[in-house]
Amino acid sequence: MSSMPMLSVQQLCMRFGGLKALSNVTMDVRRGEFVGIIGPNGAGKTTLFHAISGILVPTSGTVRVDGKEMQGKAPHAFCRAGVARTFQTPRIFGDMTVRDNVRFANTFGSPEKDASLVAQVIEETQITGLAAERAGDLPPARQRQLEIAMALATTPRLLLLDEVAAGLTETEVEDVARLIAALRDRYGLTVVWIEHAVGTLMRTVDRVVVLNFGELVADGPPSQVAADPRVINAYLGDEVME
Repeated sequence: MSSMPMLSVQQLCMRFGGLKALSNVTMDVRRGEFVGIIGPNGAGKTTLFHAISGILVPTSGTVRVDGKEMQGKAPHAFCRAGVARTFQTPRIFGDMTVRDNVRFANTFGSPEKDASLVAQVIEETQITGLAAERAGDLPPARQRQLEIAMALATTPRLLLLDEVAAGLTETEVEDVARLIAALRDRYGLTVVWIEHAVGTLMRTVDRVVVLNFGELVADGPPSQVAADPRVINAYLGDEVME
């Protein structure tokens, strides 16, 4: 196995006019690692995802995927490099069936459609019985599963999950966490997961990165990060200490 990180972010800065959304963020994610990113609202978490998936071009700094420099490239180039992501609000095609959504996503990961992969990811994200349903009619938890299936259909090596538990019940959050962990093992994925459900995330991931006001303030095993005074201060001591 190569020692080169799957994802390497170095001195990443993002400014919007006078606002500095990210300030010198540096982090590496090893192949096969499951990393959680937490932080208060406005900490820069989604901006970081935008920068490492091609939606935004960083003001400065570098983004490397599997050793290849990627900052400034378009989202489809990140997809071709093996990066897939979900969004806080699921990006699905509401008027299309579940199956057709996954088929469409599959065209981005391969020049030829792979019907067996489409069927496989629908099954493994536990939405087989909904394959013929209109995607827009699905409840929130099922739309999350569909978006994960769409991401997997692009045959990624690096999966970026942006608050897949948003809007779900506590039971659904735990179910999604178990699903993500199982898919990570099944597909040999490297996973980076942004989540406000801090307790669930901390029980699931290998490592936690904490952002606050656009800066990386902690990075380490969940138990270590939960005891870090900077993290407790950033969260006013609530969820992290549960």
